[in-house]
Amino acid sequence: MLEPGVWEMLMKLIVSVLLGGLIGLERETHGRPAGLRTHILVCLGSTLFGLCSHTIAGTRFDPGRISAQIVTGIGFLGAGTIMRQGSVVRGLTTAASIWTVAAIGLAVAIGGNMLILALAASILVVATLNLVPHFERRVLQKGSERILNVILSPGVETTCHALGVLTNHGARIRVLGIEESPDATRRVLRVRVRLPDSFDEAAFDSDIRSRDGVYGYSWE
Repeated sequence: MLEPGVWEMLMKLIVSVLLGGLIGLERETHGRPAGLRTHILVCLGSTLFGLCSHTIAGTRFDPGRISAQIVTGIGFLGAGTIMRQGSVVRGLTTAASIWTVAAIGLAVAIGGNMLILALAASILVVATLNLVPHFERRVLQKGSERILNVILSPGVETTCHALGVLTNHGARIRVLGIEESPDATRRVLRVRVRLPDSFDEAAFDSDIRSRDGVYGYSWE
């Protein structure tokens, strides 16, 4: 029969899978680079490293030496989720969630009151990922900042014309990115803009659709 200490460690591994999965599920549903499996494995690995560190150290050595390497080492994994497309940088939030999940896994390995903190941290992370974007759009941006996706024919001139329509209607371009189609026959211009209160969407619609090389657009 297994020792009680082993059962306790097994339970911690199971808890780390559940907490990592809770955060990973949110990332997975939003189609992020690192999803359910990645967050589960990061949390599980951090917990296992923490348990191994404590077991190896015993009462004679510092149990934090192995765990300390997770704090810096996890940065390499998080960096793999960060992608730059033109001037648009994606994956920073997912990288931060991976780093936080590693901390949650270590807290689970410590146990006791830290286990309660790990549960609270997981809930706070999910709440942050879900609620803060709504807060930013409704309170900080006051509904004036939006993302525009324009489907264009290839060419610098067509892209400049589409951007010119935005500036002519008083929009301020914040972030700009361009994605080419696999067959290189079309491109998607993705622009984050801040719109003035006087922005006339009907006039903008008429103007941009009249431009040569513009196949369509959509707002987010």
